[in-house]
Amino acid sequence: MTLDGETAVLRARVATLEALLAEHERAAAERVQRMEQLVADLSARTQVFEATLRSITDGVVVCDTSGRITHVNEAAASIMGSNRSGGAPSEDWETRYGIYYPDGVTPFPREETPLFRAAHGEQVDDVEMLVRHAKRPEGVLIETITRTIHDERGERLGAVVVFRDVTEHKRHEQEMAQQLVVEREKNETLERLRIAVHELSTPILEVWDGVLALPLIGVVDSKRSAQVMETLLESVVRMKGRYVILDVTGVDVLDTATADHLLKIVRAVELLGTRCVLSGVRPSVAQTLVELGVSFGKLVTLRNLKHGLKACMRWKETDAASAKGSG
Repeated sequence: MTLDGETAVLRARVATLEALLAEHERAAAERVQRMEQLVADLSARTQVFEATLRSITDGVVVCDTSGRITHVNEAAASIMGSNRSGGAPSEDWETRYGIYYPDGVTPFPREETPLFRAAHGEQVDDVEMLVRHAKRPEGVLIETITRTIHDERGERLGAVVVFRDVTEHKRHEQEMAQQLVVEREKNETLERLRIAVHELSTPILEVWDGVLALPLIGVVDSKRSAQVMETLLESVVRMKGRYVILDVTGVDVLDTATADHLLKIVRAVELLGTRCVLSGVRPSVAQTLVELGVSFGKLVTLRNLKHGLKACMRWKETDAASAKGSG
């Protein structure tokens, strides 16, 4: 081959190498550009992620699969009493914070914490923990929700815990519960007082075998007459009363309405086969009844409880004699 031929071959090879070099440089420039774009995209996403963490008012803590904290937002740092936030990693977070069970005494083991359990694949919700630090020596009660973080292939990357300070909420719940207990106790006391007053207002006395006495005191209106009737009828059945003395010595006002209430009580008792007598009508009350034209019909009225008891004893003797004679 001549010198000119060899020169031409060399020039062709140089041209080829220069073309390959230019292509390589162009491809390298494209790769660098793509890498710079990826870095820019990653930086932008990181900024968005960190801005998102800062904007969340609940505490957010992220860790890797080994339990090493990778991200702590400002809300979490404030609740936990730490000055560190953002992407500051920590290997010893379980010793940096005083984490206890809600009793505030029992330490929360690292392997039992929601974040550690979620980092190992568990889903843990609604766990309460108490965090104690220098700024809050009395402790901060937090409620947590945790999730395991997976990549697109389902591989575990770590865990995230979201929590909030529920100290005041729990305190309010406890105060409301205590208030409800106090209100319930107050209502029970009032109910016992009501029952006691009711029993005192309608005392049923067994003054003799089969003879019951009911001293009435105060005003006998429709509501009270219904209570008196219910109590008296129950006592007649329970005590096997054959005779009842209604003593109205303590009744200040005995008008037409009161007399009507008393007559209804008498008729109800008589339907059970029990005889009634009215005692203790005061002279002033008797005068008022006459002026009003009130009549008790066939109801026996006597001066006082003593005379009422004597009348019942006579009826009892008469009934016993009649029963003996018919037997």
